[in-house]
Amino acid sequence: MKTTILKDSLRAGLSVVERVAAKSPSLPILGNILVSAAKNAVELAATDLEIGVRYKILAKNEKEGSCVLPARSLSQFVALLPENQITLTAKESGLAIDAKDQQTLLKTLPAEDFPIIPTFKEGDPFVEVETHQFFEGMGQVASMAGQTQARPEISGVFVSFSSATCKLAATDSFRLAEQTLVFSKGQTLQTTFILPAKTARELVAVLGEQQGKTRIYVSASQAVFDYVPEQPGKPSIQIISRLIEGEYPQYQDIIPKDFSAKLVVDKNAFITQLKVASIFSGKLNDVKLIADQKKKGVELVSKSSDVGEHVSFIPAQVQGENIETSFNWRFLLDGVMHMKEDEIELGLSGPESPALLKSVRKEGYLYVLMPLKV
Repeated sequence: MKTTILKDSLRAGLSVVERVAAKSPSLPILGNILVSAAKNAVELAATDLEIGVRYKILAKNEKEGSCVLPARSLSQFVALLPENQITLTAKESGLAIDAKDQQTLLKTLPAEDFPIIPTFKEGDPFVEVETHQFFEGMGQVASMAGQTQARPEISGVFVSFSSATCKLAATDSFRLAEQTLVFSKGQTLQTTFILPAKTARELVAVLGEQQGKTRIYVSASQAVFDYVPEQPGKPSIQIISRLIEGEYPQYQDIIPKDFSAKLVVDKNAFITQLKVASIFSGKLNDVKLIADQKKKGVELVSKSSDVGEHVSFIPAQVQGENIETSFNWRFLLDGVMHMKEDEIELGLSGPESPALLKSVRKEGYLYVLMPLKV
């Protein structure tokens, strides 16, 4: 293998694949990256056996080939190179890296020892989504997934494609977030699957700000996210993940439809006062919401035996009954922070019924939160 590549391109690719490379005493090769040169590109690949990633960048290849290199050492070294053009040459003793005034030999492992990363076949059915829209939506729900091994089906993000929409949902049984995305054109593949929360977070981190299309290929046990950039010559990225087995709960049944009171409040004001109230919250992280129609607002009340007590008032449009309900402020803040609009609507039905948060004007995202029994 002999190839010439831009340092910045290589560094960007290494920063992505290094996220997946895993330190494993039993399988040390997982801490490495497979570097392959073919045609007019170099592909970087890494896997932890649950997630795999391929990152392909343009390069000038004189000789095709591949080798396996330590992920961390390669990434740290490339970041410190002064020259933007790098030549990589595979030798029997390792990989020679030539930059301006520097010659380096990095030890390698045989490419055939690297685990096979599965992919899709030409002709396999897929769903095509707008990359930024889809992964922004995934980012709004991924942090709500449960972290328990007792119920693995809720430890991931539920993804459901119909002909015109995609629903993304996650729950830890105390709260639920759902984002509904509407497609401009119909999809031919209709499918559902449960994506591990770790994969969801990696997808959001790597692809959340990208523009272009992503094709999603789904089989019984894995999903392949194949990102194709809008501009020719930009890196292409493929992320492969195992799927979680089992049936996702019928969460639609717990989304409340009717409320005793509805509040419309400024999001930023609510966030600020909720953070203030959290300083005085008790051991349960509890903050009480008191909706008052006559006062035309909502009070946030918190009390701690160690710190003190606090009451703040936020103007709000209040419809229905006066009502008091306590929530875990961290969970409440999580839901509000993921709202994209300036005004939010909060539906309440009492101290033992779930609350519903959603945007006032823009439909799509909703957040259900169980109250605390204080």
